[in-house]
Amino acid sequence: MKSATDLQTVVEMTRSIPCAPAILPKLLKLAEGGSADLGEMEMLINLDTGLATDVLRTANSAYFSSNQRCENISDAILRLGSKVLYRIAASTLTGRWLVHPVRGYGWEPGDLCRHSLCVAICAETFSKKMNLADASTAYTAGLIHDLGKFALAYANFTSLDDISDRVPAEFSTWREAEKVVLGFESSEVTKALLENWGFPSTFVSVGHFYQTPSESPEADRPLVTLIHAAKHVATQLGYGVGVDGFYYEPDVEALQAAGFKDEEMDAAIPEILTTIQRFISPAGDIRFT
Repeated sequence: MKSATDLQTVVEMTRSIPCAPAILPKLLKLAEGGSADLGEMEMLINLDTGLATDVLRTANSAYFSSNQRCENISDAILRLGSKVLYRIAASTLTGRWLVHPVRGYGWEPGDLCRHSLCVAICAETFSKKMNLADASTAYTAGLIHDLGKFALAYANFTSLDDISDRVPAEFSTWREAEKVVLGFESSEVTKALLENWGFPSTFVSVGHFYQTPSESPEADRPLVTLIHAAKHVATQLGYGVGVDGFYYEPDVEALQAAGFKDEEMDAAIPEILTTIQRFISPAGDIRFT
């Protein structure tokens, strides 16, 4: 079994995993601009053959296609628009990284990817009902919120078994056990990864504080709290939830301050489930586009 001794070792070990979503921050900046540089977007997309294929396939799908087929990325960008394009990129790149086979947390293959997609869908749904974040930003934050867990599972099997054995007998939350056994929390790994990849500070705050939004920087707290709420609902729905998923405490103070109410969150679940079922088959297969 693999073992890593410190946070930096865990981060370094993930460098050997292909398909890290490192071009997302660049695409995000372009997509958020009022007049995106289509040439630069085309150049970035063409750096990744799989992403380019997904973009062309989506542009020519029944939902987006007209009588004329898109035969190049430039035409596909014009047809889809920068926001849709960015969503495809976020789903494709993050999803591909998260389906890399790992052990830990009681996951079956693809579980973290399924769970992250559910959090993203919950976050996007809530963002449309509450004025806390742009829908695309919320969706992306949901996808990347827990990448540190994946990195730990990839790098640190033995310690994860130790943590699992000691929760809840010795520790009431998974965070407490991580801190004692590892000397750091998985959220700190997420923070380090997102910083290394150049993600905006708001996304770094999501990765670091999504479990405790009351501790996040005030400017980032609306999005962090949104992901906290989305995580709570996604965990209840059960898609891809590992053994760690039920050993967290809701930050009631942050949820109330942001305006979240239990009855309104519950009322959104049918809409969330309908969306999830578009992307996750009954057998658990994931369709991002």
